Amino acid sequence: MRSHPVAFAIATSLFLSACGNSGRMPNAPTTALRVAPESGTASPTSSAGMVSWSCFANGGVTHAAFGVSGCGARVTILQPASGRAAPLTAPGVPGPLTATVSGSVVTLTWSAPTSGDAPASYVIEAGSSTGSADIASFDTGSNATSLAVFNVPAGTYFVRVRAVNSAGISAPSSDFQLVVGGPVPCASLSPPTGLTGSVIGSTVVLTWAAPAGCAPTSYVIQAGSSTGLSNLANFSTGSTATTFTASGVGSGTYFIRVLSSASGAVSTPSNEIAITVGTCGIVPNPPQNLRATVSGSTLTLAWDPPLGGCPASSYVLEAGSSSGATNIAVTAVNGTTLTASNVGNGTYFIRIRAVNNLGQSAASNEVAATVGGSTPAPLVVGFQFFDPGSQTSPTTICNIVSSLTSSPSLCQAQSTSFTTGANAIVQYDWTAQYFYGTLKTVTQSGPSSSFSFGETCGGPGSTDAGAAQALSITLTVTDNLGNKATVVSGTGSQPALQLRLFKC
Repeated sequence: MRSHPVAFAIATSLFLSACGNSGRMPNAPTTALRVAPESGTASPTSSAGMVSWSCFANGGVTHAAFGVSGCGARVTILQPASGRAAPLTAPGVPGPLTATVSGSVVTLTWSAPTSGDAPASYVIEAGSSTGSADIASFDTGSNATSLAVFNVPAGTYFVRVRAVNSAGISAPSSDFQLVVGGPVPCASLSPPTGLTGSVIGSTVVLTWAAPAGCAPTSYVIQAGSSTGLSNLANFSTGSTATTFTASGVGSGTYFIRVLSSASGAVSTPSNEIAITVGTCGIVPNPPQNLRATVSGSTLTLAWDPPLGGCPASSYVLEAGSSSGATNIAVTAVNGTTLTASNVGNGTYFIRIRAVNNLGQSAASNEVAATVGGSTPAPLVVGFQFFDPGSQTSPTTICNIVSSLTSSPSLCQAQSTSFTTGANAIVQYDWTAQYFYGTLKTVTQSGPSSSFSFGETCGGPGSTDAGAAQALSITLTVTDNLGNKATVVSGTGSQPALQLRLFKC
């Protein structure tokens, strides 16, 4: 920027003054203004091409209500220089206005118009909404195409620029939305905690606690007909409130989770709860995911509630010396875990049935638990992340650069899970979640230890530089005895992952 020895641009009403005018908004000027030093006073607080708004708490268009050392000046109406011939035509619209923010310093930049006669100066307009100039309308007093402003209060401003010469003023450039002092966008978010729910008639009330760390700006509620699904609801609350009420909910059982959301990032899910609305007229579905662990002579069983349908009020355990047999035990159980001590040596074939007032469900999956023999070693679960389009080594970032839906950019995860005993991994359950215009969830279950998903460039929020978007990948492995282990990106030894979303 070049020095302006006589005049410094001001915005006479851009912000509440820090110089004795706190508590009210100055009147907006109707004439372009220039500040020049009073005789015998210091120049306004400024460097070349820079001004401080705190000097200009102006109550009118004739004098500024200064009062800070170094801010003394008088305000005069801009006039063409004596004897200067007026241009034949007013200038055209300046090129697009852009701005950068560093703390409380804002730098405005634009390009000179390509039509009309050359501008003598520019007018900056700022408002509290698109197209308005209720905060400021002032002349820069220079034909320079940039201006730095310091000590800018926090807020959101809609700013545009016009070109001026003695023949007139141009139409405005397009608005630039400027945010000063706003929160730094979150690169990653923790999930909400302590999700609970209550039901009164057909009204469901959900309550949770905000996560520690980066603060969400809203929450995403997911509900499904079975655990982990979001086929019944997947929407943003649009609020930072940690409670949500839904009325007129139909009868049935809903599996519900809540995720944190901010600046396009979304967390992994909270704990999941099952809510039942209305009454059920059928027996429950069978319990899910029965698994067993053995430690010495102690046998521990755990299982998941039925998927969908009517909830269970209790459970029945069946155990036999061979598959499908019940010759060892048939016993009632409350809750979804059972620990038995001093169990005799042998192999037990175990199933669980869900119970309500109408009867028992079909049996769960069967597990074989051996007491007194070799105990399977624990499962070790993990994975590596790859961007096949750019490299073959593990990474933490996948670039989304392809515009072809038939051949999108691929991101890939490969399991590094293993066991050290006689047990073997038989299933891999993958889930990927990210926010790209909306919350997206990709799942894969089966024997494959690798997982790929594709995405295309040019979507909402993508940029030339590649906008970074948090990516959450969850892997659950299951062995042949029903044991499970789970890992989530960004936890433990697993690094946090990102997508880079490019414009096409």
